[in-house]
Amino acid sequence: MRKLSSAFILAGLALAPVTAMSQELASVPNTPVSDHMVFMDKGDTRVPSSAMETIRNAADAAKSAPIRIEGRVDHANAVKQELVRQGAPAEAITVRPTPTKPLVKVGDGVADPTERRVDIKF
Repeated sequence: MRKLSSAFILAGLALAPVTAMSQELASVPNTPVSDHMVFMDKGDTRVPSSAMETIRNAADAAKSAPIRIEGRVDHANAVKQELVRQGAPAEAITVRPTPTKPLVKVGDGVADPTERRVDIKF
């Protein structure tokens, strides 16, 4: 009986750090809240009409939370301008130019849409 109760006590002591760590992780706020992608049209720096609903939703969200835009600088700036046009406060938007990272390899001469991707992060 003593051996059994000692085993339970030792097991409890071994799990204590794991329990404490999981409580700490549970209290960390989740950021970013949401991510969206906009794909610009080939050879164009204007936000395509197919992305306007995403832009409107992001502009609404920017009224209560900051937004970070990541992508090729000309595309990211075009998205920022459209967000401001849709009512997002310019001071709530940060543009972070980034090099493109292809999602998949494409063949020679094939246009890669990931090079035209802009990420909107809340």
